[in-house]
Amino acid sequence: MYPFQHRKIHSLSLILLGLLFSFHCSKADTTPETNALPYFLGKDFDPVWPKDPSVLSELKQIPVDFQLTNQLGNQVSLKGNSSNPSLVVFFYATCRGICPLITKNIIQIQPNLAEFSNLEIHSISINPKEDTPTVLSKYRTLYKIQNPNWNFYTGNLKVIESFAKTTCGAEVEGFSVEKNKYEFVHTENIFLFDEKQYLRGIYRAKGTGDIQRLVADLRILTKK
Repeated sequence: MYPFQHRKIHSLSLILLGLLFSFHCSKADTTPETNALPYFLGKDFDPVWPKDPSVLSELKQIPVDFQLTNQLGNQVSLKGNSSNPSLVVFFYATCRGICPLITKNIIQIQPNLAEFSNLEIHSISINPKEDTPTVLSKYRTLYKIQNPNWNFYTGNLKVIESFAKTTCGAEVEGFSVEKNKYEFVHTENIFLFDEKQYLRGIYRAKGTGDIQRLVADLRILTKK
């Protein structure tokens, strides 16, 4: 190949790469918007503000086939069952650490959340083998939870772990003395999903700072 032909091919490759980059950026704008919450893209959870989120397949969204069982023993599809914004938290009933704190913090902000009448709360067990619907129902009663939109779920462990890690980025592991290995454990984060089940925010359950930010973001999400 002659040098000038090589330069032409190299230049053409750069032009094509530039066009592809421009096309990708036009669909996934990385410029923050003041009055809009971000979406999260790819394995690094990059925040983006796309004009049309449906054209980006790598945005974090609740999978269509994500099936769980609630405290009443009913099979539920979190994506197909609702078109409301929701909060997702991970816990297990016998936890004596962060789980009760997360539950109590959500209970404490119930008056703040009352303005979002369609908001759903999904507490998903990471110990589904022991957290049967009966156990989850007793847990809900123990904390005197009366909000009909706040449900507790059990299901397939691998499916729950995959959702937690892939969709929510909850890659948290701890050492199990009983099993003598590291395994997935709960995270202290609360995850906000919009009415189309796209991930739109991640918040720490500890303290009140992020909880207040969550309420503010809900107002932006619901335009209140």
